[in-house]
Amino acid sequence: MRLFIVWIMLVSLTACTLGSDNEPAAATPPPPSEPAVDAPANPTPTLLPIGLTPIGDAPPALDTPTPLNLIGQIAFTRDTGANEEIFVISGDRSNPRNLTNSPGNDDRPEWSPDGAQIAFTSTRDGNAEIYVMAADGSNVRNLTNSGATDVRSSWSPDGTQIAFHSNRDGNFEIYVMAADGSNVRRLTDDPGNDFVPSWSPDGAQIAWHSNRDGDYEIYLMDTNGGNPRPITANLSSDFAPAWSPDGARIAFHSNRNGNFEIYVMNADGGDQRRLTTENADDFAPTWSPDGSMIMFHSERDGNRQLYVMNADGSDQIRFTVGTTEDSTPDWLGAAG
Repeated sequence: MRLFIVWIMLVSLTACTLGSDNEPAAATPPPPSEPAVDAPANPTPTLLPIGLTPIGDAPPALDTPTPLNLIGQIAFTRDTGANEEIFVISGDRSNPRNLTNSPGNDDRPEWSPDGAQIAFTSTRDGNAEIYVMAADGSNVRNLTNSGATDVRSSWSPDGTQIAFHSNRDGNFEIYVMAADGSNVRRLTDDPGNDFVPSWSPDGAQIAWHSNRDGDYEIYLMDTNGGNPRPITANLSSDFAPAWSPDGARIAFHSNRNGNFEIYVMNADGGDQRRLTTENADDFAPTWSPDGSMIMFHSERDGNRQLYVMNADGSDQIRFTVGTTEDSTPDWLGAAG
């Protein structure tokens, strides 16, 4: 779809430190350098800055916000300066709301398939655990409560199970539990570290990233933990797989061209294509419910903000504007 935009001059933004989705910083070593690869087949998309109402800031004086005709709701992490909280905003940028307000960090929201709940990671009780709340922010519950680091939830398509990664048994592995936190089962068992599970839309597979073979690559396995296999293989690091709603493609971010950019590939690892071509880092893709667009967070304009583009990488525009740090979007209705 074509996005209509209005140009404005952006105020100077303060540069910030890296906020990636390469879980977690303490357990994920810096990715190795790598030689440059060929330029992407798609032409370099043009970034189109836009005038819009900053979430939580005063509206700009010069321009009327340009509505976007995007469907659905987007949950995301906002660093307010004091801590990280979960926010939700409509696809047309209306009705922004802050769902959490805890002394710890609340981040990495994940919509349940029916949109009634949001799972997220929080340090409100000390260590990082998986929590779930109603879509309006009420009825917050700790699902894991293990004393270990439990992060990055992913709902099964039928909403009955949640996958996550944890170091409760030493290194980081992929686990799955019932949606109420019961019946926790370990799916992976490898000396390497396994992170960021993403459940396929048909419920048959889980994608994740791992350094079990050296570099961080994207892997697939059956939902019982069987048949693990890599679907990327290069000298760089590939992270954070996200299934398209039809299950045909997987988006991810990678530093195979130097800095982190958004890529997409077929679900079997074929036809890998680079979608973003910025000098800054782009992270954490999530698909629109109809599979026509991809949202991600980027530092291309200084601080972390949300951006959206067509699924082929065209028409990249900034979705949020402000002095806060916005990251890890999840689009209601998207897979994984």
